[in-house]
Amino acid sequence: MTTVHPARAALAGGTTVDWLFTGDSIVAAAKWTGVHRGYADLFAERVRYGLGRRDDTVLNTAVSGWRVPQLRDALQRSVLRHAPHVVVIGLGSNDANEGPAGLTAFRREYAAVVRQIGDTTGAAVVLQTPPTVTPYRPQSADLDAYADAVREVAAETGSHLVDHHAVWRADGDDALALLVDGLHPGPEGHQKLARDLLTSLGDPHPTWGVAGP
Repeated sequence: MTTVHPARAALAGGTTVDWLFTGDSIVAAAKWTGVHRGYADLFAERVRYGLGRRDDTVLNTAVSGWRVPQLRDALQRSVLRHAPHVVVIGLGSNDANEGPAGLTAFRREYAAVVRQIGDTTGAAVVLQTPPTVTPYRPQSADLDAYADAVREVAAETGSHLVDHHAVWRADGDDALALLVDGLHPGPEGHQKLARDLLTSLGDPHPTWGVAGP
């Protein structure tokens, strides 16, 4: 019998869900989307309007520049005090600037943060690997390794994994064209992130501007 991850069950179930997004500037959609919405906002529209889950709430506490240590230090005010049912985290793009020397600490501290969220709130956790970057970005050489570390943390902690990195790498130059500055996705990139996240959680046809039930 196949077990459905609680994050996927939350989207399909009939119980009201509080979703919390946190992480870095990609999650925050700071600056690089202009007047367009980031993927957390697109997720909120799809869930609350398109899927008819009008009593759900979607909160975004992500901060530009964050790495795992910043989330760890701010965990109480950014995540725990809100007592969410599902926590969606996007980290790794900034952490990869630490290179090979920072990889062990990244993996260890990320796993500790995820466990603390689960132990304190009982929330289901969704971990996202970072999308790709262009070769001239300083973290380019090490981002694959940090994406692997996120995959390992997800497996170790029982978190649901959304592997943006694998998808964007497979899309090659088409994905790189969605980056505004070689690192941050622009509006179309955020639509891709939202679609892939929703699909991973069990939404077969993520769209915007179309009402559901």
